[in-house]
Amino acid sequence: MKRATVRQVVGVGGLVGLAAAAALVFSPETVVAELEALAEEPLLFAVALVAVYLVRPFLLWPVSSIALVLGYLYGPAVGLPLALAGAALTGLPPYCIGRYAKTDIGLFGYICNSGEGFVDTVGETRGMIAARLSPVPGDPISYGAGLSGVSLRPFLAGTVVGEIPWALVTVFTGASMRTLSLSEFAVSPELVVALAGLALIVLAGPLYNRTTASVES
Repeated sequence: MKRATVRQVVGVGGLVGLAAAAALVFSPETVVAELEALAEEPLLFAVALVAVYLVRPFLLWPVSSIALVLGYLYGPAVGLPLALAGAALTGLPPYCIGRYAKTDIGLFGYICNSGEGFVDTVGETRGMIAARLSPVPGDPISYGAGLSGVSLRPFLAGTVVGEIPWALVTVFTGASMRTLSLSEFAVSPELVVALAGLALIVLAGPLYNRTTASVES
């Protein structure tokens, strides 16, 4: 058990180190500038956008940086649906890795068992919605969903619904910018607290029922 945990921790540390090194080489500002330059070429822009969303989890970039670009280039009407679709797409690589790494031993085994218990209590879709509403970074949620055995459809549906408030803020911020600047964007603490509270409300019913059932038994 301990040996498996050590291997898993070393593997995760190696992946994080590679991602950090890649993030230093490929800055989001450079890629965003390239996307902006492709805005007049819809087909090339679509291909580049899909590629960026797929590699983003391995470069430690915030997904909000891409949504900001979409709002700036296309406005809320087009940018919001693209940002939500991108949020679902960019969550797939870590989700699939989590499904592949699912095991019963070591640290991953503990995460799998804990996640499965949580999902059994609150439900797959509800759990994903609450997780996406919370201020927890999106990539750990995707990895955790894969390790917990969340089915693909609830994963995608919960991601899209839960990301709506974050995408709204980011896309509308991008649309209001006269010049695109990633450094100017920041989520207000009030929004973080409000959405964290909403996540707790989403989970309150199932958790209360579980607690009540445990006390009665």
